[in-house]
Amino acid sequence: MPPLIVTLGSFSLFRGLAEALTRGVDNFTNFPRSFLFLGQGYLLGVIPAQLPLFALVALTVWLLVQRTVVGRAYRAIGFSPEGARYAGIPVGNRLALAYVFAGLVSALAAIVYVARVGQAKADAGTGYELLAITAVVLGGTSIFGGTGTVHGTLLGVLVLATMKTGLTLSDQPSELAGILSGALLLFVLSGEALLRKVSARRAIYSSASV
Repeated sequence: MPPLIVTLGSFSLFRGLAEALTRGVDNFTNFPRSFLFLGQGYLLGVIPAQLPLFALVALTVWLLVQRTVVGRAYRAIGFSPEGARYAGIPVGNRLALAYVFAGLVSALAAIVYVARVGQAKADAGTGYELLAITAVVLGGTSIFGGTGTVHGTLLGVLVLATMKTGLTLSDQPSELAGILSGALLLFVLSGEALLRKVSARRAIYSSASV
């Protein structure tokens, strides 16, 4: 099954369960000050408390992708799962590990988010999945797999954060950020599909000429 579809389906399933358990109205607050510090506090008075955590996760992922055999295996799986399997890479185990790691990082992000806003609701973070996909694609990661870098993703996050901040400072409607994010995602995906089509045609022409 397509991983993206399964992910979105699971997302909808568990959000629905959360809303059912909380009746869609329960709002959990009154968290201890030590917990809120993670999202609202500052180290040495100037460094956001969540910044070192963000840097640690980014560095860990970069080392995993760029400096380990496991990271190279993921790149091979992205290019061709069948080819990677024939090369002796345990594709199923590697993908399971990737999903577990992604779940852990998502849970960590959720903890920081709750500490930042000081409350937890079943519908918190609505629309963030689109922002995450857009940031990754803007950073040069192919939606089809096989290409992508951590620093590119960080640049994608910076672009979206700058856009959102600029819209807020210019007193634009908050809905405009979602519209522009969706438009950017469609534009980048369309450009990637077009480049893949052109590359495929060039390969066919080159083979025919040979």
